[in-house]
Amino acid sequence: MQYELPLYRPPSEARSLILQVTIGCSYNKCLFCGMYKGKRFRVRSFSEIERDVGEMAEVYPYARRIFLADGDALTLDTTYLLKILDLINRSFPHLERISSYAGPTNLINKTVEDLRELRHANLKLVYLGIETGNDDLLKKVNKGVSAAQMVEGCRKVIDAGIKLSTIILLGLGGVKGSYAHAKDSAKVVNAIDPHYLACLTLMLGPFERAYEKVMGVGFKFVDKWQSLRELRWLVEDLELSDCVFGTQHASNYLPIKGHLPEDKNTILDLIDFALETGDSRHLRTEWERGL
Repeated sequence: MQYELPLYRPPSEARSLILQVTIGCSYNKCLFCGMYKGKRFRVRSFSEIERDVGEMAEVYPYARRIFLADGDALTLDTTYLLKILDLINRSFPHLERISSYAGPTNLINKTVEDLRELRHANLKLVYLGIETGNDDLLKKVNKGVSAAQMVEGCRKVIDAGIKLSTIILLGLGGVKGSYAHAKDSAKVVNAIDPHYLACLTLMLGPFERAYEKVMGVGFKFVDKWQSLRELRWLVEDLELSDCVFGTQHASNYLPIKGHLPEDKNTILDLIDFALETGDSRHLRTEWERGL
């Protein structure tokens, strides 16, 4: 079996088998994301997928987790995706869960009943980048949906019984937009009430100049301390019922893990301690950070 590279998966899928059901991203227009810019989107044929599943089942017959790549398997027609899930479930009798990325534009075209069928076929976890809850910023970064549409799509996933893992992207609005980004993001996250919430920090590499140009005159990227203040503004407004929260991703300066709501004050205390001491020794160095 050969993958069409580059290949991406969430950190929590490190021990999962990865099966490419699509190549690239069907949307592929987000300003901050360069993951699939070098790929032309296509849906893989069932014969291709069947071949890969057969090879994987021979080598890893006791696999318990499978992640569907590339960027947004949920863009597939529900009937076709159910056919793929049926093949996977028949080929891996010890399988506990199947998971996938999803884009909010995918979810606009899926009904709750569609998603329930997928849940019954063992799709138990979906990863989605909220990025921000600020409508102006969503438009600038070309996310393709409004905040209200983001909430609607994510709630479909949860109402269908699928676990939802979400991302907020710190620094997306720069220095001037930092406060609005944090506060509006908290509102959207609260309305969604996801099972998992991770914060990543914007890292653009060679795409920084292009991002600055789109964001307009006067835009400035946040530094490490401004990023922590933004995180503080976000967390202080979070009112979630049962959520695993984390900033352990390598892009972040301050790795934190906790459970909301009960660990909220502890998380805020850790952020405040770093801000009040102003000591960079409590933070990751630049060479330790990455995507």
